[in-house]
Amino acid sequence: FGSRQELRPPPLHHRPPSSEKRMGQGPCFGFLGAGGHVRKPRLTTGYGDFRGLGAPMRMMCAYTGVRCEDLKYSAEQSITGNWTSAAWARHKRELEEANPLVQLPYVVNHASGEVVAQSNAVYLYLGRVLGLCGRTRDEKLANEQVLFHLNLMWTQLRDLVYPEPGHSRSDSLSFRRALADHFENSVPDHYEKLESWLRTRKTDFFAGKRPCTADFHVWEMLDQQEEMARRHHHESPLLEYPVLRSFYERFRRLPALQSYFSGPDSRLPINNKMAYFQ
Repeated sequence: FGSRQELRPPPLHHRPPSSEKRMGQGPCFGFLGAGGHVRKPRLTTGYGDFRGLGAPMRMMCAYTGVRCEDLKYSAEQSITGNWTSAAWARHKRELEEANPLVQLPYVVNHASGEVVAQSNAVYLYLGRVLGLCGRTRDEKLANEQVLFHLNLMWTQLRDLVYPEPGHSRSDSLSFRRALADHFENSVPDHYEKLESWLRTRKTDFFAGKRPCTADFHVWEMLDQQEEMARRHHHESPLLEYPVLRSFYERFRRLPALQSYFSGPDSRLPINNKMAYFQ
């Protein structure tokens, strides 16, 4: 879900030269702008107006300097208590004509007309398009393994910060209790594995000498834990993991990402409006 201002779809300026429509093109995709045949990718990404699973793809686009419009959908609570986004509901209906699996986050490649959804699929797709998937077979395998390992870590974090069905955001006492257990048990289990992975491979990043898609997701997960610990008066979870901490600091210093870290996307809320922790 995204920006508090209404997302106004730009008009479709021209059609592809072929009479056969390519995926993600045609009048129903007017809110994505013009398609056309271009050599360098021009992308549209979509997610909520918070960091969550959208931050890794935003960082990848910033890091590579690709032309990209990022649509942010804002959630609003109805009188019945449900959270919805009218803009996303409208755009989703249009995107489903090209990709019935579409959800947030998604990416549209205007050069090819491809519409890709599901977070890991989006990350891997951006890796291929932007050259962040690894240069060798070993790097590609490493990148994919770390990326999919993070799915469990993210699932546990999601279950921690979002209220269960039937619970309200104001019921925060159970969250604070669960947070202590999270830092004591769940986080060390994942951090020990990530620390060991870096020690075993002896590389600056999780797949090799240069950042790959998994590095962006790892860094975002680490930073979210750091911020949650800071705001709730816990020690830094990285204190006992020097190699992982070095990665975290090294990634934050990457020159190509300084515009992202100094810009508004890095200052978005970490989670959506209904979360215990934002």
